Amino acid sequence: MRRSFACLILAVLISGTGSRLEAQDSLRMSLSDSGVVRASAAVDSVLVDRLIPVRTVSGGDFAAYLMARLGVHPIPSTLQFTVNVDTSAIQFRGRIRDLPPEAQAELGPVLAMFDPETWIVASVGLMSAGPRAVHFRLRGVTLNDVAIPDGLLDPMLNQVGVRYPALTSSGRDLFVEIPAGAAIALEPGTVRLTGPPVRPAAVPK
Repeated sequence: MRRSFACLILAVLISGTGSRLEAQDSLRMSLSDSGVVRASAAVDSVLVDRLIPVRTVSGGDFAAYLMARLGVHPIPSTLQFTVNVDTSAIQFRGRIRDLPPEAQAELGPVLAMFDPETWIVASVGLMSAGPRAVHFRLRGVTLNDVAIPDGLLDPMLNQVGVRYPALTSSGRDLFVEIPAGAAIALEPGTVRLTGPPVRPAAVPK
């Protein structure tokens, strides 16, 4: 579990935008197991059971839900990363010292040269992947706003893809199936879930 969690953290710490969303600090949220439960209930009620047409989920809860889908459960209480959401990305932010010790040890070759106070910023984009899926894209990693070259990350991300079948082989992409006509969209601080259109009831002849 320790090795797999560390690999997932590496996969999540991917950011291509360099944006820090500083204007939305008030919307910064934490990751927790209770968030997984809340987000799962929302997903089920809108996309699975179709009891509610539209529902919003806090960005922190939805990010925790994605981590759980990849196998991180329970979410370690020592994980101090926070989450911001705007219309373009789900962003993870924390310091190297905020990572659990086992994750720091696993990522030692990458992080050993940096001070524990170094900021890690990550961004996960969301795109449509056809009528029945959405695509979460892990874009790159920055340490103190300096991007780590893909050439350094790619070999490790490929290993992440092998360990997590839910991801593509590159370790960068997660596809989530949704019902036809449904949607998942990012909004400031939240993720909006929209169920498929309700078919009108047949009129008896």
